[in-house]
Amino acid sequence: MNPVNDPTGSAQDLVNGILDAAAPPEKELLTVQESALVMRVSPSTVLGLIRDGSLGNIPVHKKSFRIPRQALRDHLLHRYVASELTAATQELALVRLELKRRKAELDRITKRIAQASDAHTP
Repeated sequence: MNPVNDPTGSAQDLVNGILDAAAPPEKELLTVQESALVMRVSPSTVLGLIRDGSLGNIPVHKKSFRIPRQALRDHLLHRYVASELTAATQELALVRLELKRRKAELDRITKRIAQASDAHTP
């Protein structure tokens, strides 16, 4: 798939690659520590995501959880796509500002050329 035409597909490939590198593909349930390794955060951050309901989990014991691979994948994909969308939106705003500035400059130059032409017309 072409990443330009399908940004979600490339995000999925990236997330799947990260998961596969950190845990074997056949491993469907990950520990908090393994999930933290995949996300490159501390285990306490993973526990915080579990507590606030942002990361799906299976309680094993009072303070022990397993994170389904699909839940971690969905979480990473949602975060990655959201951050990419935010970055693209910010970049678009900057480009629009630059276009507006250049249009004003072009209008100013066009006006000067018209005035110079009028001044030289006999």
